[in-house]
Amino acid sequence: MADRVLVVDDHATSRKKLSAAVKKLGFEVETADEGAAAIQLLRDHPVDAILLDIVMPVMDGFEVLAALKADTDLSDIPVIVVSAMEDDTASVVRAIELGAEDFLPKDFDPVILRARLSSSLEKKHNRDREREFRRHVDQLTSAAEELENGLFQPERLKIENVADRTDNLGRLARVFKGMAEEIYRRELKLRKNVRALRGSLLVLAVGASWGLLAPLSRMAASLDSQPLALAIWVNLIIAALCLASSAIRGKFQVPDMALLRFCLWWGILVGVLQQLALFWVTAHVQATTVSLIVTLEGFMVFAVAAALRLEKATMKRMIGLAFGLAGSALVILSRESLGSGDTWFWLLVAASVPFLFAVEDIFLASRRPDGTDIIHSTGIMATISCVITLVVALLAGAPVRIEGITTDLATIVFLIAVASALGTVLSFSVATIAGAVFASQAAYAIAIAGIIWSMLLLDESMSPLAWGALAFMMLGLYFVEPQSSSEDYEFRLPFVDRSRAGT
Repeated sequence: MADRVLVVDDHATSRKKLSAAVKKLGFEVETADEGAAAIQLLRDHPVDAILLDIVMPVMDGFEVLAALKADTDLSDIPVIVVSAMEDDTASVVRAIELGAEDFLPKDFDPVILRARLSSSLEKKHNRDREREFRRHVDQLTSAAEELENGLFQPERLKIENVADRTDNLGRLARVFKGMAEEIYRRELKLRKNVRALRGSLLVLAVGASWGLLAPLSRMAASLDSQPLALAIWVNLIIAALCLASSAIRGKFQVPDMALLRFCLWWGILVGVLQQLALFWVTAHVQATTVSLIVTLEGFMVFAVAAALRLEKATMKRMIGLAFGLAGSALVILSRESLGSGDTWFWLLVAASVPFLFAVEDIFLASRRPDGTDIIHSTGIMATISCVITLVVALLAGAPVRIEGITTDLATIVFLIAVASALGTVLSFSVATIAGAVFASQAAYAIAIAGIIWSMLLLDESMSPLAWGALAFMMLGLYFVEPQSSSEDYEFRLPFVDRSRAGT
């Protein structure tokens, strides 16, 4: 692309003569008939060189030079003064002092014009290259500081234009960019694996805790305990344990309205509906069967989360959840106790338990207030649940005390409360870390733990077909991975010297 030259002269004849000569040399030409118009044109359409007349009305050449020197965006444009004052040495000196690059008489020789224009343009190009080089060095330095001091993302390096250079600086930028991106990819993979491992361990812990509830609830039902009374006392114990823990850890505080609203809906969902459904169902359905039905939670969460676009419905996740659903169907159909219509009714009612678990997973993953302490929130939730179940019991005329309580029943109620509190806290953690869909995979761990606890505590058993179906269902857990986290995309690199880091 040809260099652009601005010709500034108030005389039309001189302006046309200069323009013609410049065009003949192969340059593009812009013209202005006075100084102010030239300044405005330069601000709208910068050029590579200026041929400037000195003697002009309103704003002469000296004033134009002063204005150019005062403007940082225009001060580097080379100016060649073209004037009839070649014998006025003082004017020439003044023009040079004001920033003019060279001087050319009105009666110029085209050869001299070419030489002086070419020289001025070459100096400008050299200055531009030097300025660009310094700017690119600054970009590369800033990228290095970004790695050393800040949270790292490849996009934040912003050295693509430096990497496009063909010189040694470009080569350095390409190597630097490639190494940083490779380290980022490795760190990202490691963090994903660590989070998946953390999520999996939490899922197993959730399973071990929640898995106790079905056999313990069935044991409580066998001792003629009432569901509402059980819910009241279990929620009361959970509230006492969690709030006491919060106070000991210095996390206890008066909840604001946002946290109260969150805990109210959470309490209705978990402390009231979920617990009552579990207590009623386990009085009529074997604990192992309830544990297996809970595995439907994964499919329910995926369906709802995908419909609400809270989680990405990838093919891998769909395959994993299909495994879980197919396994759930097989383990349910493998039960030998499905002969009567009444059993089928209670199995359908039992499906409300995984549905409530699924709604809880989505609720925790999408509605939890920022900066919420899990244990403190669980204590508030259990307190609200206790009040609600107490009010319901009083309105329904149901007993609020557990009649005929024995040491065994008291122990069972306390263990249900501890398992519920632990399971709730861990469920909150896994939903926060890995997302609702991955959290729902705790249902598989709950099924296994529930079966094991039921065998140990209730002497229940499962057929070989059920065990095979459960193993098939567990393949689903392999295909469902945690949701993406902001930690995946922005983090400190492991080699950063924290003592020098700015943040």
